Amino acid sequence: MIIDTHTHIYLNKEHFEKDIIEGLKKDGIEKIISIGTDLDNSLKSIQLSKENPETIYATIGIHPTDIWAYKDDLRGTINQLENMLLENLAYVKWIWECWFDFHWIDKNNFEEEKSLQEEFFKAQIGLAKKYSLPIIVHTRDAKEDTLRVLQETGCKKFVLHCFSEDLDFALRALYYSSECMISFSGIVTYKSAPNVQKTAANIPLDKILVETDCPFLSPQPLRWQENIPNNTKYNLEKVFTLRQENGKKETFPEVEKQLYENAKRFFLI
Repeated sequence: MIIDTHTHIYLNKEHFEKDIIEGLKKDGIEKIISIGTDLDNSLKSIQLSKENPETIYATIGIHPTDIWAYKDDLRGTINQLENMLLENLAYVKWIWECWFDFHWIDKNNFEEEKSLQEEFFKAQIGLAKKYSLPIIVHTRDAKEDTLRVLQETGCKKFVLHCFSEDLDFALRALYYSSECMISFSGIVTYKSAPNVQKTAANIPLDKILVETDCPFLSPQPLRWQENIPNNTKYNLEKVFTLRQENGKKETFPEVEKQLYENAKRFFLI
């Protein structure tokens, strides 16, 4: 069985939500985590969880590329997230998305955008810590600042989702927090991501999660097609292959079971 720990099925255009959900079991996908990226999509994730309480779990938060819509009312936005959380405690268990993302940042306005990202990053960590919730961390081309903020805020229970950095960063994050998890998306299947593959091959098995980040980042066999949770199996298989090539003596059933248990443990499901 597999748990896809990061999805946005409400953004899929070529696959209907109903068809995606009904087709999960075909490929052994037992549960998925639906990730909110702004206030509206956070509510969509909660609704999906309400309609499918045994299969879908929700997170709420603001994605770094969406913060400009809320830049003039940080406190009010966090208050709305908090109210959303308190009204839906049975469905919302985690805070998404604390972050730095310097890939899409306006290089001509770098310092202002970075400062705004940090404000939202710290504010969402504060909300998560207030309710003892783990966080899902998005970091892209920003590993030093990401680790700095996690350390400054004392945030310990987090997952580095859609991992795109390198082994050194992963090891430093794991050294900083014994509760840290590393999640691999379709990127781990790409030949252009040797640093990500090296990380998957070397970190402890009990620190690994898999995800699709659908509808984005389809794995190599389906590159450029719209991604769905069922494709998590390709990421799992690639993680296993990379570890075998690195000399690990783990069987595929052992890896599959451990990653399943990792997700259940971290997400409390």
